[in-house]
Amino acid sequence: MTIHQILQNQIDSIYGKSLGEKTGRVLIPAFIGDFRKVLEKSDLGTTVSEEYMTEDKKMHLIFTGQRRMGAAGFDFIVTSCKCNDKELLTGELSLFPAIAGL
Repeated sequence: MTIHQILQNQIDSIYGKSLGEKTGRVLIPAFIGDFRKVLEKSDLGTTVSEEYMTEDKKMHLIFTGQRRMGAAGFDFIVTSCKCNDKELLTGELSLFPAIAGL
């Protein structure tokens, strides 16, 4: 499962399937894009976190991750993703698995 799918599932559970799909199309690229910028500015191997809150305050998201060096170059790893104090990850995920070839 990708971070995008995990977030979409959580958004669907909060907003309902129909509204969740529409909401996810806006929120997920914004969350992932911003967290990528945070990781790009971080030092290699340093753990960083960033918090996000939807305008209606129904979703409080905390990403934690690292920028790492891999065989194909830099990779952005999400080590934790919490939504409303619930951990959504059971391990680590690449922020962009298609780019990293994972």
